[in-house]
Amino acid sequence: MPKLSIFKTLRALKRDQEGVALVEMAMSIPLLMLLCLGMIDISRLVAAKIDLEQAAQRTTDFVLAKRPTDGRTTKYTAEAAEAAGVGTDKVTVTFFLECDGVRADKVTDECLDTETTARFAYVSIADAVQTDFNWSKMASFFDGKERSSTVRVVGDSTVRYQ
Repeated sequence: MPKLSIFKTLRALKRDQEGVALVEMAMSIPLLMLLCLGMIDISRLVAAKIDLEQAAQRTTDFVLAKRPTDGRTTKYTAEAAEAAGVGTDKVTVTFFLECDGVRADKVTDECLDTETTARFAYVSIADAVQTDFNWSKMASFFDGKERSSTVRVVGDSTVRYQ
């Protein structure tokens, strides 16, 4: 007779639905948490990129207001670094000349009278942004390599000033 009671108990457990929602929730919570953490980190990276791009655009506006007469970039680099709140080592300012769409060697060169002259300023600001969650541990599950939890974010802007 004990065998019948075991089968009866197994059938009763099979029909029992109590606790199923709790088990499903327990299985889905880690995935939902990873999604939330990912959204937070991605939004921080996007916000940092927007800030750097706005600082670069502010600097190209500064180039338009105070047009360079030579190839020196010191004051524009300082302006970009101040606007972005980073060091000058993270800022690249480049002036270049195009004659009929062909890039010249120096910005101070002159194009022929028959060529279209275009002088440009390019500003690039790079910064390392620390993520809140250490994604390197998660990535190491896939290929076994450790990665940094900082992400390089770049904002840039180009303007034609002549």
